[in-house]
Amino acid sequence: MKEYLSTGLALLAIILLLPFLLTFLISGENACPLYKPPDLEKYLPAVVYLQIPHTHHLENIKAQTILARTNIQAQLENKSSLSAILKKPLAYLAHEQEILRFLRTYKRYIQAARATRGQILTYQGKKVPLPYCYVTTGGTRDGTALLHSEGYSYLVSVDTPQDRQAENLLSSFYYPGIDHYQNIEILSRDENGYVLTLRAGDQLMSGEGFRRMMDLPSSAFTLQQIGGQTRILCQGQGHGLGFSQYGGNVLASQGKKYDEILRSYFPKLTLN
Repeated sequence: MKEYLSTGLALLAIILLLPFLLTFLISGENACPLYKPPDLEKYLPAVVYLQIPHTHHLENIKAQTILARTNIQAQLENKSSLSAILKKPLAYLAHEQEILRFLRTYKRYIQAARATRGQILTYQGKKVPLPYCYVTTGGTRDGTALLHSEGYSYLVSVDTPQDRQAENLLSSFYYPGIDHYQNIEILSRDENGYVLTLRAGDQLMSGEGFRRMMDLPSSAFTLQQIGGQTRILCQGQGHGLGFSQYGGNVLASQGKKYDEILRSYFPKLTLN
């Protein structure tokens, strides 16, 4: 009880000091003479809250917490400041409705941060960026093949058959006319069905580039002509790299602990 009271008071202090924090993040430390460097562990629950739903199993939230901590520490090693990293999430939480939602669910994120305090994933002793998505097509993607660099060889393709059972796995988008269908040719896909390259008119594009341009949930898509319309049918949500939050949640519901979940998605990495 004392721990939660302390945590609640700390969160209340964060809320009350939010204008001060935002002033510092926007204007720099010269605007705040009493500035002290922010503590990552204190703000980590708020960061993870914005990354994964509170309805997920606690073990899955723990896994996401370790990804968040690792990613932030990797950014810090690349000369980013913690204040700059926290700027966006703190600004988002400055909205009244969002902070109230966070306060209703923060205990789960606090538990996850405390249970995994200081733990990170490393590859050959180094901190590396760890991507995540909501749900894949049934397998995560190979980092080297997608990003065309051996520097991402730690992101290997793993099977996540549980993802195929997700209620929101498929989504459809309709566009009037058949121009889209006639002008787009899919040239290559990876082993999990994600489009690697396509031709749109006379322009060559990556599947991820097309996804961003069309604001699609995934680059695992097909195009069909239906009547006078073009339908784009997508599978999955997100880029498909790294950690599948949906798949991890299924594993957690089956009794897997956070370290087992992470080992399933990142078999080449070490939990420290």
